[in-house]
Amino acid sequence: MSTSALADRFETADGSRPDARALDEQAARRLPLVAFTVLAGGDAFEGGSAPKDGLACASAWVKERVHLERHRAPKELAARVTERMARQLAGNPTLVARLAGAPPITVDLVPEGGSFVALGFPAAVLERAAGLFWGDQSWPAARIALRREHVDATPMLVEHELSHAVFALAFTTKEQEVAYGHLRPVFGARAAMDEAFAIYSERELCGSWDELERHAPGVYGFTRRQWREDHVFTRFVRKLWFPFKPLAGARPAVEGHRRWNKFSGAR
Repeated sequence: MSTSALADRFETADGSRPDARALDEQAARRLPLVAFTVLAGGDAFEGGSAPKDGLACASAWVKERVHLERHRAPKELAARVTERMARQLAGNPTLVARLAGAPPITVDLVPEGGSFVALGFPAAVLERAAGLFWGDQSWPAARIALRREHVDATPMLVEHELSHAVFALAFTTKEQEVAYGHLRPVFGARAAMDEAFAIYSERELCGSWDELERHAPGVYGFTRRQWREDHVFTRFVRKLWFPFKPLAGARPAVEGHRRWNKFSGAR
């Protein structure tokens, strides 16, 4: 597959991207993420155990900083969404602490057939999307939209969109560029790089993909098929969500393709 296909417009008709307010450098220095040492070529030591108060900490953040617009969706569906958000963040209290100082998030459960644009999302947003994250520095809150019929039918949807939010809100601009610098040789366009981060996060948070997901169009199927346990980016993402877990393998996973060799850590 040609990487030119990764320049597809995934969420907007004009290729525009969210412009959320990134984390400030002072907060990042106070709350360092060891995962970034992996991308910098340093050591990220293993050990430790899951934080005992991780879920309670994440649940408190969801209660305080996430506002859910149900749009008449069942309360049970709304509860499943917020529970999944809390579980996603429970493994790394430092991420939760970073998000506590970031803009809050409004989550819209969009009715079937409803319009993102009618809910205040940019006019360029593609209505065919099952979900999306968006942010603007002029907005008081960042936003996630989830088509309610896809919340349960698409098992990784909530986690995928919250991963976008974490990248946009819980990383500094410099940290985002470190990740982009690693992704750019393969994925090129910012939209594709953003999706790659969320897709690698899917794998850590939700487990393996089925054949339909592995053969999805564009960057989605491409990245899922190319994912390997021993990619450097796998190590980074695992250390981000679960700092206490053993690191992914370090051996080169891909041969014969220069850009993938660099991406995976091969020489």
